[in-house]
Amino acid sequence: MRRETFGQPERGCDHLPVWVGRVAVAACSDCAEVNWFSSTGPIDPAEGMAALFGNYELIGWIDALGAPTRQVLAYRPPSKRKRPGLDAFPKRVWLKTGPHLWMSHDGEVLLLAPTSSLVFENLSR
Repeated sequence: MRRETFGQPERGCDHLPVWVGRVAVAACSDCAEVNWFSSTGPIDPAEGMAALFGNYELIGWIDALGAPTRQVLAYRPPSKRKRPGLDAFPKRVWLKTGPHLWMSHDGEVLLLAPTSSLVFENLSR
């Protein structure tokens, strides 16, 4: 992973992108936003999520307290050593990763909180 600055920080936040493979992630715990980039510029959040977490395995869903939704989906990385995607995000903070999706993690498990029933159904297949 390498750090690189894209533009000026907004609202006094520290938006420092971290490269994970071909995707750069700027995850700010102060404003709870995530910005996604490639070497050519901004990318769609769904593309960024798929690039970093597409091979994660769904463990199941759990009732959640303190999350943006009442239920969250829990995923685990394919192996303990293959979780650099998680390392690009602050731990134990809910971040808005796209129009209908929030995420958090504890360093081991990825938690996704879809705010749309369609997104929940698509992610839980």
